[in-house]
Amino acid sequence: MRLRGLAAIVVVAGTAVAGASVAAQTTGGPSAGAQRGDGPGAAAKAGAGGSGPAMVSLDPVQCWWRTSTGAVRVGQTFSVLLTCGVIETDAATVVVDQSKLEPSVVQFPPFEVIGGTHGADLRTDQRRFFQYEYRLRLIAENLFGKDVGLPETKISYRIQTHVAQKTSLEGRDQTYILPAQSIRLLSLVPADAADIRDATGETFTDVDQRAFRANLFVVVGGVLFALAALVALLALVRMASRYRKTRTATDHLIADGRILRAVGSELAEVQRQREASGWSSDLAGRALAAMRVAGTYALGRTASQTRTANGAEADQGQLILSAGWPRSQRIAVSGSATAQMVSSEIARPSTNGRGRGPERAFSGASGQLLEPLHQALSDLTSAQYGQNGKFDETALDQALTNGTDIVRRLKWQQSWVMKRLAGRKAHTETASRTWSR
Repeated sequence: MRLRGLAAIVVVAGTAVAGASVAAQTTGGPSAGAQRGDGPGAAAKAGAGGSGPAMVSLDPVQCWWRTSTGAVRVGQTFSVLLTCGVIETDAATVVVDQSKLEPSVVQFPPFEVIGGTHGADLRTDQRRFFQYEYRLRLIAENLFGKDVGLPETKISYRIQTHVAQKTSLEGRDQTYILPAQSIRLLSLVPADAADIRDATGETFTDVDQRAFRANLFVVVGGVLFALAALVALLALVRMASRYRKTRTATDHLIADGRILRAVGSELAEVQRQREASGWSSDLAGRALAAMRVAGTYALGRTASQTRTANGAEADQGQLILSAGWPRSQRIAVSGSATAQMVSSEIARPSTNGRGRGPERAFSGASGQLLEPLHQALSDLTSAQYGQNGKFDETALDQALTNGTDIVRRLKWQQSWVMKRLAGRKAHTETASRTWSR
């Protein structure tokens, strides 16, 4: 019922407009089917007459001008906005011929149209608004100090009345005439200006672009917030797992690579002192402590690491290293490898490293590395704990040379690249043994 009532109102409006046009024709007014608009308040002004109330609520088209300035100089570019609102409901739709309003087609003599844009349409419950922005300029020599008006602009439209589903009645062509708009050439305000044109220069296009940017920023902000939340969650999980971890005496306070570098430095220092003053029991003990640490890694194990008080003397068989920043702490490092352990490892049938975990896949625990290690540990142990106090300097020199070579190979095997390769090879061998079963 509401749709039928609205359709009846539109039909009555069309009849009223046609009657007004006929009356205008008989009195010398505009041509039949044409109506004038003087801006947003045109319908209200027309309501002052006898049939005014019908025009106030049923005006199918309302258009108005808006200029960016009231006065221009010769050749100065300014903008003119044409805004129109047309009826668009379920009962009736006003179809406007907008092809004649495109910036590339429309003309406003004596002004020159140099460009323009068509903004996105806006819709309400009963109306659709469209807007064109034109960029104009005036080049003339005889209009200084005069008001130059934009010519009357005719807008053609038809009224479509919806009578059934997907069925509509097409009305006759009608014309809406926009009145002239004056621009003062080299003056402040045109003589016919009714108000001061200080309105904002924003258009529908500006509003649409701002809405797009706002939506884009909201999406980007949401994505960044989600990433920040994910990073924070990962940090909390890692922190919780670190505090929940049970620390033991074998915790890695210092990296294995750094321990092996310290062992190499210790053997180099022993070599310098041996060249300066020869072998002694204490010097052989220092070399033995370093070789026991290196032998521990050669057997696929890790050295023992314990904190010690600052200034405390190192026990026999320990290396003292510093770790931490800015407050460093002393770490005592010792190895458990002995000549007997190395001999037992050499005698085992699985000395090729298989079945011993990823550390053994690329470790030095092979006969080629364990045999010189066994000989070096035996010679150094005999030199430190021997009863006769005599040293076989040739054997000790060979043990020191072998130890330096062993440490160099172990440092390479403990690098990040070799550990990754060891892990992959161990995983491949475990999978192949699993499938072979």
